Amino acid sequence: MSIVRAGLIGPLSVSADAATRHARIMHWVAAQKGKPYEYGADGPGSFDCSGLVQYVYKKAGKKIGRTSGAQLAGKHIDKNKKHTGDILIFMNGSTAHHSAIYAGDGKMWEAQKSGNRVGKHKLWPSGSVVRLP
Repeated sequence: MSIVRAGLIGPLSVSADAATRHARIMHWVAAQKGKPYEYGADGPGSFDCSGLVQYVYKKAGKKIGRTSGAQLAGKHIDKNKKHTGDILIFMNGSTAHHSAIYAGDGKMWEAQKSGNRVGKHKLWPSGSVVRLP
């Protein structure tokens, strides 16, 4: 049994509808695996980091901001309480510079940089905050 938190899917719940929405986020991000990184791209053929996050959430039925900075506006979640599907925002001082989707087990789905493709990678060791739209 999994618990789906408020904001991402709805009220704190284990309802079938909530589980379905959560599964859609993970399905849609995995479906983008291998697509190329392109600065400023928001899919469906290529993505930059925040474009990938926005695209996946839209496909799962949740409208969020386009940039990492706009995605930072979500509800703050303690890093130790993050769940798959949460948005990770990587900071450089007070500036958001990268977005990803937490995949569980110390990994994240991301469109990292030019020359890389969308994939599941190890979490960066520091500099991230967790948000829930």
